[in-house]
Amino acid sequence: MDNKIIAILCGLLTCFHLSTAFATENGSDSFSLGAEGIMAGALPPAGLYFLGYYQNYHANKFIDGPSQFYVDANAVVPRFVWMTNHNIANGQLGWYVAQPLVDLKVKINGLNDSNQGLGDLYLGTMLGWHHQNHNWLAALETVLGTGDYKTPSQTHLVRANIGKNYDTIRPIFAYSYLNSNGIDLSTKISYSWNSKNEATNYKSGEYFAGDYSLGYRIQPKIKVAVEGYYFKQMKDDKDNGKDIDFKGQVLAIGPAIQYANKNWSLEAKFLKETNVKNRPEGHANWLKLVWAF
Repeated sequence: MDNKIIAILCGLLTCFHLSTAFATENGSDSFSLGAEGIMAGALPPAGLYFLGYYQNYHANKFIDGPSQFYVDANAVVPRFVWMTNHNIANGQLGWYVAQPLVDLKVKINGLNDSNQGLGDLYLGTMLGWHHQNHNWLAALETVLGTGDYKTPSQTHLVRANIGKNYDTIRPIFAYSYLNSNGIDLSTKISYSWNSKNEATNYKSGEYFAGDYSLGYRIQPKIKVAVEGYYFKQMKDDKDNGKDIDFKGQVLAIGPAIQYANKNWSLEAKFLKETNVKNRPEGHANWLKLVWAF
């Protein structure tokens, strides 16, 4: 199976609640920014696969937000992927589920909170195609607002929420170009629609988000890459039904390395954020293990 082990998607969220409104509620989103890179569009043969993700995200400033800000989020995300023998439109059918476990600390203008627990549940179905050096997939993902969530109050203005209290649906497209010379050109793009947070009467705007990777195999089992992500909010947030004219944006870039064995692979990366608007600005460290049963 070698390098054809699945390397797509994950379910990570780092959600924190401020007492005021920012682009996408509190400047956070449910897309797993930076989770995928090398071979993002290449699906494996039929079978059951385990993907284990670890992410640390750290930021000490919020662009266009509170003057004093700090967030440190650690997440472990087990994800199971089942690739079937069934084809639809000549594409191989697969399913996945992911459940983040999150440890979150946040400080805002002298106030702080922390929380540990289950994040929101991710469910998805996908189709994958292969033709010579080209690999691509289409998926439909749903994020259910099942994670731990508490509304702010006069005595507790800042909440370190690890759930969002609203649902998200997103179509996803991923593509990988892989050739015998060792080049790996991969991307994953998506568009997200969010339901309203009934507890705050706040609706986060629609957004585009994607990961990218340009890699090269330097040894039979080792690839190095330049990877990153891009997030761009396309529609304004609505607070009590009114647009607040505040949209988030971020670009990240950094190095990555992958080791792929017969039935497993391990990828590590460091991504630094830049060109940020109306969001936290920080950096992320990722580890991803893929195991074929």
